Amino acid sequence: MVMGDDRPCHMEGLGTVLVKIFDGMARELKDVKYVPQLKRNLISVDALKAFGLEVSIRDRVLKMVKGSMVVLKGI
Repeated sequence: MVMGDDRPCHMEGLGTVLVKIFDGMARELKDVKYVPQLKRNLISVDALKAFGLEVSIRDRVLKMVKGSMVVLKGI
């Protein structure tokens, strides 16, 4: 993995995390990579699309939907 400034960083683990979403529910993300050099948590939109989620961004609001269920929503 390479950072935006072309510095390499290394993944140190792979696991599962729980993410609380806007309605108070928790969702499980599997096969999450642990990269200690990153200062913030990142979620790959392309990786979520591979799971069959539809992604839209309108007025600074990101919304991920599977079928008729909103799975993730955030600013």
